[in-house]
Order: sequence, then structure tokens, then C-alpha cells
Amino acid sequence: MRQTPRKGLPRPVPAAPTIPAMDNIDIKLLRTLLVLMSERSVSRTADRLDVSQPAVSHALARLRILFDDPLLLRSRAGMVPTDRASEIEARVRRLLAEYDALAHRPQPFDPSVSERHFVLSAPEYAEHLLMPPIFRHLRAHAPNIRVEVRAPDPERAYELLESGEVDLRIAWLRKPAQSLRSMQLFQDRIVCIADRDHPALDGTLSLADFLRYPHARPWGMGRNMSGRVIDEAVELLGKKLAPPFLVQNFLTIPYTITGSDLLAVLPLVLARAFAAQQPIQILEVPLRLPRMRYGAYWHERSHKDVGHKWLRSVVLQAAQGLQAPPAAI
Repeated sequence: MRQTPRKGLPRPVPAAPTIPAMDNIDIKLLRTLLVLMSERSVSRTADRLDVSQPAVSHALARLRILFDDPLLLRSRAGMVPTDRASEIEARVRRLLAEYDALAHRPQPFDPSVSERHFVLSAPEYAEHLLMPPIFRHLRAHAPNIRVEVRAPDPERAYELLESGEVDLRIAWLRKPAQSLRSMQLFQDRIVCIADRDHPALDGTLSLADFLRYPHARPWGMGRNMSGRVIDEAVELLGKKLAPPFLVQNFLTIPYTITGSDLLAVLPLVLARAFAAQQPIQILEVPLRLPRMRYGAYWHERSHKDVGHKWLRSVVLQAAQGLQAPPAAI
């Protein structure tokens, strides 16, 4: 006898792919992930978070289970993120930025007793000018506050401010993104320096000599604003600079050019500081160059934070203490 099919019971639907139980996740765990992605090292992450290395290793193990992915793999060069980890990182940064904005509550802030940790991003030049007065102020009025200065990362500048990994970015002042705030700190201009006894120069510099003599430049200078300004001005004339001598940082330049026919271009305030220490002459650059306008940038979500306001005031005070560059040398 043929049996009639049974009706009324739907076929079971296959289970959807599982996803991490985000409602049970620890926010600290996500913050640990971001630091791991930044440092690519368990030991350095532990140092930054002020926890033990086993605690960071345990957190990484939990994260691997949570996201069902190795996330970070060991290599000779350190830990390397997986593709999944890179995808997660951007989403976690946005998530934590939203969480911080939602959970923010105004807290009383007393710099004399506060133990907050602020992270600034600044080029060597700005660090050289601003950090000494800032650190002196901290030691006198806020001895427990820690300030960490990091090298600029232009490609991730907005991301670092948005995530809170950097509190304040000091850089050339331009119109910021919509969710960023900014203020002008100081102005300067670009000049050229040479040995006081340079064989061809005596207080003036022609375009021909500027192009003919090699320049001592910090490695990567063509990627920062002052380097790009020089390179673009020369390119507009259809000219080329002589192949440069590359050094690691600005601070070795006055020693590099002394006793040689090398030239160097750098901000006037820095040039005057070097001229007080080394036998060098300061010369006008024979190019049409814009003035340097340096400013500070921060994310909108930090704008009303009392501690952040205090930090901005300290940085601004240090900038206002700099001597304004004259119109002519």
C-alpha cells in the first residue's frame, strides 16, 4: 500500500554560520587586540598595557577563539597579522570609538594629582621645539601625568585620532576632516644653511648654487610637508636638485654640513638654534615658498574632555613661548 506523505512539519533549516558572541565580549579584550595589532609583540603590548606577558598571551588565546582565527602569526620579523585580523582591526576601532563616545562621562580633572597618559604625534622639528617646555611644565605642575611622543604616521593619522590611540597630532596646519578639530600653534619659514666658510657662498645663495650643491636631508624628507614643498617648488621650475646625502634625523645636519660644501634646508627657528652651536650661515632659499603653519589636531569626541582641554592649553602655551621668525634673516 502506498503511503501518503505527511504534512504540517517543515523541514529543518540549516544553522546559520556562527559569529562571535559580541554581547558577552570584554571591551578590554578588544583594546588589547588593537595594541597587539599596533605593537606586533606580546612583550611590548604587555609593557604598554602595564600587565604581565602571560595576561596578554591569555587575552590573545581568547581572541583567537572568539574570532576563530589565528589573528597574529609568529615570524622572524615579529608577529604578522592575518587578513582576517586586518579586517577586524578597522571595525574594532570604529566600534570602540562609538563605545567611548557613548560611555563618556565628564570626570573631574586635577593635573597636580592626575595619572593620565597622553599620546602625541609630532615630527622631529616640532618635538625639538615644543617638548622641552612641555616637559618642564609637567614636572612642575603635573608630575604624575605621562606624555608619550610618537613619530608621525600620515597614512593612519585620522585613524589613530579616531581610535584614541593618539590624543593630539602636531603637523602642518591644513583644513582637517569633518570630525577633527584643530588650532594653530606657530608659524615658521624654510631657510637654507651652509658652512660659514663655504667655498662659494658668502651670505647670499643663487638658484644655480642651490641646485648645484648637494643637500644633506633626513631620510624620508621627501614624504613630509617641508620636503615636498621644496621638491614641488624646484619641479615647477623644471629643475632638479643634486642627489642628496641622507641622514637619519635633523639633529645631525649641522654637524654633517660643517667643513663641507653641503647645503641643507630646514625651518628658521631650528636653523637659528643650530647656528648658535655650529659655525654655519643662514641663507634665504631662492624659491617662492609658503610659510610653514603648524597646528594641533584632535578628534571631536575629545573636544570637551577636561583633561584633553588642559593638554591642549599646555601645548599652546609652549608654542606661544617660541620666538616668532623675522620677515627677513
